[in-house]
Parts: sequence; structure tokens; C-alpha cells
Amino acid sequence: MLKDFKLAFTDNTTFYGKDLEGFYAQALLTGNSKESFRLIPDVKSKVKLAQLNLGNILQLADCSFSGTGEGTLAQKTFEVEQIKINLEYCQRTFETDYLSNLLRPGSNNGEVIPASIEEFLMNLVAEKVSADLEQLVWKGDTGTASYPLSLYDGLEKQFLADANVIDVAATASTITVSNVIGEISRLYSSIPAQLLESPTLRIYLPSALYKLYRQALAAASAEAYYAQNYTELNFLNVPLIEAKGLSAKKMVAAQTNNLLLLTDLMSDFEAIQILPQKTITGVPVVRMIGEFKFGVGYIYGSEVVYYN
Repeated sequence: MLKDFKLAFTDNTTFYGKDLEGFYAQALLTGNSKESFRLIPDVKSKVKLAQLNLGNILQLADCSFSGTGEGTLAQKTFEVEQIKINLEYCQRTFETDYLSNLLRPGSNNGEVIPASIEEFLMNLVAEKVSADLEQLVWKGDTGTASYPLSLYDGLEKQFLADANVIDVAATASTITVSNVIGEISRLYSSIPAQLLESPTLRIYLPSALYKLYRQALAAASAEAYYAQNYTELNFLNVPLIEAKGLSAKKMVAAQTNNLLLLTDLMSDFEAIQILPQKTITGVPVVRMIGEFKFGVGYIYGSEVVYYN
């Protein structure tokens, strides 16, 4: 019979240095699509990034100097949201289940969490945070009450609000193996010509379309079927990235250095802490707390193609 129980952990240590860096790196910088973004660290609240748009540089030569084409310098503001982790575990249930075998005898020995359980817990929380943030990157919408989407406005909402983003309206009500290549072609055709030569250009597909494209390749020929198992999946030389957080039937083409992941990752005062409450409040629980800053954005909307 399966038994549900709460894990209870006791630890008097505070994680800094490598422990902090490792946890946040795993939580924030992994998770399919967002790990390809350009990282902007040390953002406390807001940051401004420069946009330089050059004008018409070339001119007919003569014997005089005439400056032209310097372009315009502008700034775009990005904000991060402060997000916290608050977990609480009861010590009693920890002591009464099979995990008690990992504890030393005695109720007042001051033992910290066994190393194996500590590592398990940190990895589990980091994986959960990474998966939730992958959803938030794309589908986040502060106008909804849905977890975790209500925490921050993601890229899909930002793209829709930006008139400079190149929009491609979906024509197929249902995307199947037979038409997925045609629909990706519509996105590809709208990519500005100057971006097609960029080594950082990527096409982001939700999981369902990513799988359909692989099936379409397999159906095309036996060679394509076997080749896709050993080579990077691409569409006309543009690498494809499976974006598990991207909404169904939506696609994005953009340069990875144009898509931004903003955080205060390097701040040394932001730490995961496991705090036993028994010696502080007398309550036999252990709390796990942490905070980090998170945000996503892009520099140039005119260099983003959004199929929706």
C-alpha cells in the first residue's frame, strides 16, 4: 500500500558559495528553451539596455567629410520580479517513516540533514523551479490566477503587445504530420533575410509540434528517419529548439542573443536556507526559504517572428 507522508528535515547550515551557485544555475539556467537565451545577471529591479540602429552609411566619395549614417541610440527598460520559495516540513513524520534510519539516535543531538537527503531535496526543488519557470518564460500572464503563470508576463504576452514583432497568423486549425512542414515554412518565410545568415538564429517549437516535425521527417524517407537521431534537428539549416513552455500551435523565430533571461543570480546575499524552528519557536518543523529575481524580454521586436 502506498503511503503519503511529509519529509521533515533539520539543518543548521546556510548555503553560500558553490551550493548557492549550483542551485540557482540548475533552477534558472536549465529547462529547454531558456537555457539558450542571453543571460543578463545582477539585475536588482530594472535595467536599461542600449539599442543602436544605424542609418544610411554609404555615400558617394568626394574631397570633403560629411558624416552620415551614425544612426540613433535608444534604450529599452527591463524589469525582474522577486520570487520566493517557502517550504515547511514536519520533523515528526520524518522520524516515524523509513527515512528515520538515516538519523543518529537521540532527539536532541543537533544533527543536520543527512547528505543524501539534502542533495535529493535540493535537486528536486531545483528541477521543479526550472520546470515552472520554463512555463513562465513563454505563457506567463499576470492577468491570470493560474500557477505559475500569474507571477510574471512572459514572452507570448510581450510579443502580442509589440507592433514591431512580425506576426504570422495561423491558418491551420489543426496541425498534423501532413501539414506541419508547411506551417513551419510560413514562419520561415517571414524571417527577415538578414537574420537567416545569423549563427544564433533559432526556431522554437512547442513539444507537440516538435514531435510532429520529427514524425514528418521520418515519414519523408528512411534516411531522414535515421539521420535525425544523430544530428541536430533543424529546418532549412535553422536549428530547432523544443520549447516545452511554449503554447500549443505557436512558434517563434529569433536570435538567441535577442532573447533575454534576467536575474540577480550572482548576488551573494540570496541563499537557500534550511531553518529548524524547534530551538527558535518550539515548533517541530523545518522551513526552507529562498528568494531570486526573474525576468524575460527581448531587445528588437522587429527581429522576432511570432506564429500564433
